[in-house]
Amino acid sequence: MADDDAQVLETLRQMAAQQARVCYMNVDRTLATWTRTALTLIVFGTVVDRYGLLLLRPAFAHLGTRLAPNPVSSAGGIFLVAIGVFIVVTAAIRHQAYKTTWLRTHGRDASFGPWLAFPFAVMVAVLGVVVLALLFVFTQ
Repeated sequence: MADDDAQVLETLRQMAAQQARVCYMNVDRTLATWTRTALTLIVFGTVVDRYGLLLLRPAFAHLGTRLAPNPVSSAGGIFLVAIGVFIVVTAAIRHQAYKTTWLRTHGRDASFGPWLAFPFAVMVAVLGVVVLALLFVFTQ
């Protein structure tokens, strides 16, 4: 009877460890999804800013430089890029918080290999900040 209880307990521990690994992989996949969404917003915001897309009326008369012909599109593009940067930074911070808790609880798992999701999210955030700065400079 004691052997059966020990075997059941060991099986439950293995199941809990496997479920923890699945949860971590889900968090990694969620970071990748939010990073992809943020990158899409950053690119789309740049397109809206530069080409004046999504406006149903004719472009304004030429105001300022040729690099920023439409102030409404510029504001919309800057907003989209800023939202993209906010999303990727928030997702990366939440991922690192979960990763820290997971490592403290379960230890390092050699089968997960290099963690590339966070560095990629940081690169997307840096790209977004650079694009945002360029949009601000060329809008002036």
